[in-house]
Amino acid sequence: MAGRGSSRPSRRWSLRLAALLLPLLLLVGLLAGPLWASAVESTPPGQPPALRQVPGPSPRQTIDNFLATTAQGHHLIHGAIRQGLADPAWFYTPGQRQQVEAGQRLLDQATEALNLSELPQALHPITGVGTMVMLRSLLLYDLANHADLVLPGPDDVARQKLKSWTIPETPITLALNQPTKGSKESAAVLPCQQCSEQDFLFSPRTVAQVDDDFNRIFNGDPALRHHFGGDLYVTWSLLPGGALPPKWMLRLPASWKHWLVNQPFGGQSLLQWLILVPSSAAGLALAVGLLTRLRHQFRLSLEHLGRRPYWQRVGLLLPLLPLISLWRWFCIDWVNLTGDRALVVLVTARVLNMVVAMPFLYLVAEAVGQSVIRKRQRSADGTVALVRRKGAGQLLTIIRVLGLAAAVTVLVQGARSLGLTSVTILALSSVPALAISLGTQQLIRDISDGFSLFLDGQLKVGDQCTIGTPKSGKIDGTVVSMGMRSISLRLKNGSQLSMPNSQVAGSVVTNHSLRSAEPLELRLAIPKLETQALADLQSRAQALLSETTDLAHAEAHLDHGDGDWWLHVQGRWSPQLASSDLPQRRDGLFLALHSLINSSESEGRAPVG
Repeated sequence: MAGRGSSRPSRRWSLRLAALLLPLLLLVGLLAGPLWASAVESTPPGQPPALRQVPGPSPRQTIDNFLATTAQGHHLIHGAIRQGLADPAWFYTPGQRQQVEAGQRLLDQATEALNLSELPQALHPITGVGTMVMLRSLLLYDLANHADLVLPGPDDVARQKLKSWTIPETPITLALNQPTKGSKESAAVLPCQQCSEQDFLFSPRTVAQVDDDFNRIFNGDPALRHHFGGDLYVTWSLLPGGALPPKWMLRLPASWKHWLVNQPFGGQSLLQWLILVPSSAAGLALAVGLLTRLRHQFRLSLEHLGRRPYWQRVGLLLPLLPLISLWRWFCIDWVNLTGDRALVVLVTARVLNMVVAMPFLYLVAEAVGQSVIRKRQRSADGTVALVRRKGAGQLLTIIRVLGLAAAVTVLVQGARSLGLTSVTILALSSVPALAISLGTQQLIRDISDGFSLFLDGQLKVGDQCTIGTPKSGKIDGTVVSMGMRSISLRLKNGSQLSMPNSQVAGSVVTNHSLRSAEPLELRLAIPKLETQALADLQSRAQALLSETTDLAHAEAHLDHGDGDWWLHVQGRWSPQLASSDLPQRRDGLFLALHSLINSSESEGRAPVG
């Protein structure tokens, strides 16, 4: 009955996890076919050769390459979608998927013409493609309004020594691919590392204004947007599925498509919200379930449970990292969130990754440390138990510090990926660091004093010691463990006391295990006995000394002088024997030897002739 009762909580948790995983499994099943097909496909034999990199050594070549590459990518993607809709099957053919991948590669190549150096590295994926598609429509619109415009070529650039050029009456500017002056962190890095310093890129100011200009010109006029290729961005931003929306979404009735796709709500279509919200809620529920189990693990007493619970904590936190990455990919790359929605998802995912990775690395270090400091030991009855090694507390402290350093490294790298410089990170961390240092002065002191105890070698696990504290007086006990903040003593009454390292370092510590062994020397008179009886007495006395646990080493000899016999005992007492107990142990050993001599005399042995 006890076994059944104990299994009920685990069964309940199994049912809860199954309920949480079911929506995610259904979602993965929906995406498994397209993902698997794209993973196993190879390059189609009839694929056109890729164009050279889009930026060119003049504004004219950059614009021409940019428009030609985007037009070819647009043609490949829309051609594959039209072919797929003409096919009654529910899934696209491998050839159509390969055609879309070729178009995506061309669009990704066109993003090389954008100078994204003023944006944080983490924002490049959500800025490049969308901005590039909108910039294509704006370029076509501006060039159509300036039919007689002559774009500067290589000769014009060399003659006029152009470093930047702006399309008249537009905010579209092209500038040389050069690092931003005065920025120490970007001085050695080009905005486009695949390009030369003579290539022209669309300036960061142009990139920043594309979204507003596109909405101002095309949102109120669908016909104008369609004429200049703006439908590519609208279709991509309002339909989920990445560059290739599922067929069932494109085959919806016109009335349904009008409400689900063509009517934006908060910048995205209703269909995108209907897919995004339940999936995000399912992922959040799964994360909450894992964190609840992790919280339960932290409430357990781990003193006698060994190292398994520490690895269980790591196992509960590990799934959160791929879950966060999957959520980011799903929201941005599949649902096609754009603008501020994509920015919120990306920043949130980055922050959550840091928040989870930092304790994860520390828990990994803790689990490794707990595994290293424990060893298997077989007892006399044949049972195997985990016991702590010598120096376990100091070794665990070092491993914990390494885990903490790894967590801080993740924090700094994550902050840099969001666009914060080292100076900004230092400035932002100075005030919290000051507050933390003021609030944790005692903790920092305990940790530093713990290192001092470790380096000085005053105490180690297993030592019997007396700690004379100013407030509590003398405390006698055996050192059970030495940690980063405190040491644990097992008192004579069996209870366990935890004492901060700073209090131990400021007290008078007497380590009885390091006390030098006291010498032992006894001389007892022996009556005249036969030779065999004397030999028996010596052996019995040696056996008595061997059985005495308070002796580290002792030997019994027979001395003869002036017609008298003596039993001479020499050796040393055990270092663990307290000085206060030494007289009592000495008297007890003397009486035991004297009783042994009297028993030998009472046996009535004849005196030596």
